[in-house]
Amino acid sequence: MMRIGFGVNFLPSAPVLEVVEWARAVERHGYDLLGISDSQSISRDVYVTLAHCATATTRIRFGSRVITPVTRHPAVAASAAATLAELAPGRTMIGIGSGDSAAYTIGATAVSLAELREYALTIRSLMTTGRAEYHGRTSTFTWSRVRVPIYLAASGPKTLRLAGQIADGVVIRTGLTPEIVRESIAQVHAGAREAGRDPAELDLWWWPDVNVGASYALAVEEIKTSLAMAGNHLTRFTTEGKHVPPDLLPKMATLAERYVFGEHARPGSANCRLITELGLVDYLADRFAIVGTPADCVKKLERTIEAGARQFWMSIHFDDKFRLLRDFAERVIPAFR
Repeated sequence: MMRIGFGVNFLPSAPVLEVVEWARAVERHGYDLLGISDSQSISRDVYVTLAHCATATTRIRFGSRVITPVTRHPAVAASAAATLAELAPGRTMIGIGSGDSAAYTIGATAVSLAELREYALTIRSLMTTGRAEYHGRTSTFTWSRVRVPIYLAASGPKTLRLAGQIADGVVIRTGLTPEIVRESIAQVHAGAREAGRDPAELDLWWWPDVNVGASYALAVEEIKTSLAMAGNHLTRFTTEGKHVPPDLLPKMATLAERYVFGEHARPGSANCRLITELGLVDYLADRFAIVGTPADCVKKLERTIEAGARQFWMSIHFDDKFRLLRDFAERVIPAFR
């Protein structure tokens, strides 16, 4: 049987030592990967939190999901990643994205594809050679030499292709339907081939929103804030190549226009009410979520795996994280092990 991987991502929305207990549960229940989100204006610091998680775990891989060029100079990001690598050698990674709530809550916007490329390559160069040119200036990094894998978060074809060209791995936020899975893999592999790389060497992780409940309706209700986040990010800049049904384009545009970043990832927020008002809940759940009864979740995973996805890095933004970690590990994952 092929190896199917499962990881978990949290926004550090509780005191750090409470998040550490979430991390211990991730390891205890046999998950492979832990991510901590970076959104300085609405939650605790990603690297302080990750450092505590590093010392509280022994097996799982972990890292940022994701930092952005908007808020951290590459040398600052390199130093944080190298410090984590000292605490947990061989277990760390760096997740990078163009910018979401971390950018918009300080009045900034997401960066261009060209900037994302320069940022990722600068971090790698600093960590491996100690020197890089960034924005026309020379940066140095003297105290460490370590190769920490870099992952790019991608929600569209251009970023998927860029990840294939330059990254060690990809966090794929395009969706879980078979057509989208196959197209996303094709874009990453095309980018790799363009750069003369072996596509098989890239580490691909899908980013689903997940919940297990007594019924589909009850489970979806708890993840509405995550679904709103996914829909907002999907179409904020362009819908080109993103598989959005034409009849839903006006509603998706309204979601992007009315999305409240101050309530990002907050259960029961105005964003949850917005996707309900717009009638987008079921579409977003079908596209982005593994949700429902255990049987529902297994069926969705089987369909996604058949299309080519092999690893799932799940977001949990609602309160009862311990329950979800346990139930998913005991009632869903065994079908794939």
